[in-house]
Amino acid sequence: MFRKLTVANLIDRSARKYGDKLFAVAEEPVESDYLPDGHDGVHFTCNDTLRITNIFAAAMREKLGVRAGDRIAVVLTNVPEIGTIFTAAARLGAVTVPFNFMLKAEELTRMVNDCGAKVMFTEPELFRQNIRDKANVPGIDHWIMVGGRDEVPEGFLSIDELAEGLTDEFVEPVDLDPDATTAIFYTSGTTGFPKGAMLTSRNLLSSVTKSVRMLRLGRKDFGIGVLPLAHIFGFNTMIVGGIYSGASGQLMRFFDPEKVLASIEKNRATLFLGVPAMYNFLLQFHPERYDLSSIRYWLSGADAMPVEHIKRFESFGGRFIEGYGLVETAPIVSVNLPVIRRPGSIGMPVPGVKVRIMGEDGNMLKRGEVGEIVVRGPNVMKGYYNDPERTREAFRYGWFHTGDVGYRDRIGFIYFSDREKDVIKAGGYSVFSREVEEEILENPKVLEVALVGEPHPTKGEVPVAFIQLKDGCEATEEELIAWSRERIAAYKAPRRIIILEEMPLTMTLKVMKKDLRKRLEDEQALKGETVPLKRKEE
Repeated sequence: MFRKLTVANLIDRSARKYGDKLFAVAEEPVESDYLPDGHDGVHFTCNDTLRITNIFAAAMREKLGVRAGDRIAVVLTNVPEIGTIFTAAARLGAVTVPFNFMLKAEELTRMVNDCGAKVMFTEPELFRQNIRDKANVPGIDHWIMVGGRDEVPEGFLSIDELAEGLTDEFVEPVDLDPDATTAIFYTSGTTGFPKGAMLTSRNLLSSVTKSVRMLRLGRKDFGIGVLPLAHIFGFNTMIVGGIYSGASGQLMRFFDPEKVLASIEKNRATLFLGVPAMYNFLLQFHPERYDLSSIRYWLSGADAMPVEHIKRFESFGGRFIEGYGLVETAPIVSVNLPVIRRPGSIGMPVPGVKVRIMGEDGNMLKRGEVGEIVVRGPNVMKGYYNDPERTREAFRYGWFHTGDVGYRDRIGFIYFSDREKDVIKAGGYSVFSREVEEEILENPKVLEVALVGEPHPTKGEVPVAFIQLKDGCEATEEELIAWSRERIAAYKAPRRIIILEEMPLTMTLKVMKKDLRKRLEDEQALKGETVPLKRKEE
């Protein structure tokens, strides 16, 4: 037995406890020489995962020279190898850095240089589309190609070549300090250059153990994983949480609403993890036509969920659980549990996590007063990698500052008002974009909406709404403005509405508001009407 449980030895505990129980189901068969004869490449047990972890750990150590503290870059879709690359790196004390697979070479280079990774795992299709040439991401010494056995470019090692000759290896897990960095997750960059949040074994396991206990997750559960594993919510829930709890799951490489609904029905899934935009898309594909009665929990995070959508999913079976969190909190801060919840709130803090509402002067505010949500707890990151200035800014007054605005009611439920950077200062009023967006989403023709502030010479800012219509729907900007003004107070109603064919989205389908603001600024610059308006982090 190990003196302490860390992510370095977590898979050993799981293999001892669950053995040949199913752990992961691949969406597409894994074809690799390191799999034993007769393995179908689809169904992976806990013992399979431990065996592959040892192979990859030995390969990283002996063929790539990976040592404790080294950073391992991962640019992959939701393939099973992500989990074993992480458990192998952790076994050596190395640091996994999962990157958004949609990043282009220039964006990726900045982050790779920032974290100092020397090893990169990627896929043929992603390399061709986004990176194109190794020279576009200088600094990487070892390029490893996952999948596509016949598509390995010159200068790459296939994952089979990496694992060759190491099928019977056992690598003793390091005695990992629970407070050593074990993963770096970059923030989405919706407001500025992404920050690398350093997460420790303590951070990851703190969130996982609390979630498993609160929801009573275990070996009988089966989850559907469509959230990108480069995102902390998907990663910590599906990989670390799955290994810890003994639950099984299917990883899906891309979000396809019809495939998701069919997989829930086929696998009798008990858990689905998504973000509000995904749930919104699922509703467009007639979920009532599928048998979804096996679901115990619909889990959602990363943004607020309309109450009507929550009721709709609960009508199919199971309970809807909304959580609030951030990359920096690994990710869970609060949860709206079925036994006690308030519609419209983001729940109560999870055990061991403290949440307060802070004013601009650093003083704590009373219940009902709106201010910044600040957090303390074992789930909170060490800091931002290679960025002491932004780390100091994030930990003012001894609390982690989320950058989110909200309040708590008299019982203690937390309510999210807006991102601090998204609050529009219009003529002396604070306009919370989320509140207006929820009103506009009531329009049956609107699929997605994003409200941003446009610089104005006398009011400071005025609200402008970018809207994407549902397929098959038509509406003019004038029609939508008139509809909004009938329902929304004048100071909050959008002055302009711009209809887009497609919103700029992050990998978790959150709108990139900085791109929309830039569009407005560029328009003003062309007209010679530029008004200086500096936002934090932009």
